[in-house]
Amino acid sequence: MIKNLSIKTPKQIENIRESGKYLNEMLYLLRDKARAGITLIELEFIADHFIKINNLKGAFKGYDGFPTNLCLSVNDCAVHGVPDDYVLKNGDLLKIDAGVIYEKGYSDSAISVVIGGESANPLAHQLVSTTKEALDRGIETIEPHQAMFPYGKTVENIIHKAGFKVLKDLTGHGVGNDVHERPYVFNRWHPDMKKQKYEPGMVLCFEPITAVMSKDFFMKQGDDGLYTNFWDLACQWEYMLVITEDGYEILSGIQEWE
Repeated sequence: MIKNLSIKTPKQIENIRESGKYLNEMLYLLRDKARAGITLIELEFIADHFIKINNLKGAFKGYDGFPTNLCLSVNDCAVHGVPDDYVLKNGDLLKIDAGVIYEKGYSDSAISVVIGGESANPLAHQLVSTTKEALDRGIETIEPHQAMFPYGKTVENIIHKAGFKVLKDLTGHGVGNDVHERPYVFNRWHPDMKKQKYEPGMVLCFEPITAVMSKDFFMKQGDDGLYTNFWDLACQWEYMLVITEDGYEILSGIQEWE
């Protein structure tokens, strides 16, 4: 078992739960605003305003030098895209990844949006649908005091059965007192997932990050974003959960789609 993991106190979980409520409200707002014709930086401004009027802090802005509150990643950019003046158009696959801080409680969740809907990009729609299904079915395997392995195996099997790929080195993670904490939560078979067990009080982000063809990613010089090796579409969906004595509770993350 991997040691030195952060088990949250009831008070910390209460603050993280409240943070998650604010984050969900912001994600719904951003999802509704993500339409053809809006720029990525305009979405960032909407998030920044929401954070300020609710007396929150952005969990991402300033983290390891990241410049914005949102990670906005379009098409072949899988994660960590920085909002700029790119204008969204119908058929784009947008990933919205965000986190906020309430009373030192960090939240983190992500959604994917097909701009213009299924008819604008059927392949993107199928990738998002499959990724979210893999996440939903994956977390059903969670059992307190048991290994994490069934989650990764379930996610990988569902993604591969649909003909898609898991971006193998991008993972979920612990969260709550910081943006990223141990352990890593792999979306595939990995030996660490047999060693690590779910323990009550752990707060974890589960986030399948997938692509049409790619299993690996690369970085462009001067760009924070991570891009698929074959320049194909990538998808991300993320929930934040707390492990309980009898299962889990979803603290943030949009659970319905469309």
